[in-house]
Amino acid sequence: QAVSFGYKNRLKTAWKNGEISQLQHDFYDGSLLKKETITLEHLQPHSKGGKTTLTNLVLTSYANNSKRGNKDIREYINIEAAKQYIEEAKKIKCKGINGENYVKSIINRLKSLGVKL
Repeated sequence: QAVSFGYKNRLKTAWKNGEISQLQHDFYDGSLLKKETITLEHLQPHSKGGKTTLTNLVLTSYANNSKRGNKDIREYINIEAAKQYIEEAKKIKCKGINGENYVKSIINRLKSLGVKL
């Protein structure tokens, strides 16, 4: 049984429902996202004031979410995997999520956290 962190957002629901099949790879390591292990990840950790909003969320596995914990994202991010995720996310077009806007918002969030793509 996977651990649940209790966060809900349209991003994860839409992915699990097959509405955003364009998004196939984990934000952190580029591995294929799987229904059994997918979870929301806060770019700015919730414990450090990060909100559970689309502008602060990406999809990753429970394992990567747990490994990162609340470490500074600059210590954990794999730029190539993040770029792959962003390229896929640009193509999202589903109710409640515009891929282009989503990508702009996460790029801005990453910049505010000191990550240059």
